[in-house]
Amino acid sequence: MNDDAGRLPLDSPRWSQLWTRMGPGAYPVPQALRALDDNPSDLELFQEMWPEICAEETTYDAAFAAAPYLMDLAARLDSSEADTYLIVGGLIATYAAEVPSDLEPAFRSAMQRGLTLALERLQHCETNADLRYLLASVAAMKGRTDLAAVLQDLDAIQEPCTTCGTVVHPSALEAVIDRDLSS
Repeated sequence: MNDDAGRLPLDSPRWSQLWTRMGPGAYPVPQALRALDDNPSDLELFQEMWPEICAEETTYDAAFAAAPYLMDLAARLDSSEADTYLIVGGLIATYAAEVPSDLEPAFRSAMQRGLTLALERLQHCETNADLRYLLASVAAMKGRTDLAAVLQDLDAIQEPCTTCGTVVHPSALEAVIDRDLSS
């Protein structure tokens, strides 16, 4: 894995202070990242690990430390397997709150690398869902987290009209549209 400046080393005691979905002590995350470094195509392991760092519209601070490694792993894959890493990177960016200052430079750099990779992968999307989620990742990595959230939830977003009951664009989608119109 690359060792860019500011990246939290996998053997750093700081991981024990970072939060995951299970609370403080993110030590399983660097263990999973080491195993994924040996085999980034192990999507079963990746599927077990990533919800611990970003789940239920929450990005835990362990995700900020993991993001540089995740983008490195995505760069090593040429197939739709890379999309999985990039989509998770987009979820992390979408729901990111305050990034700890010691993790911010490496996280921002990782999101820039992820943006470049996601834009490249858009040309090779195999499904409409992959296209939508990669577009959401691009939006999130460019700072348009409102648009990213709408794209990620597009199939689940619906609100009935208060007058006639017809399903209409929800207020979240309307807010994104209004923001675009005012730009």
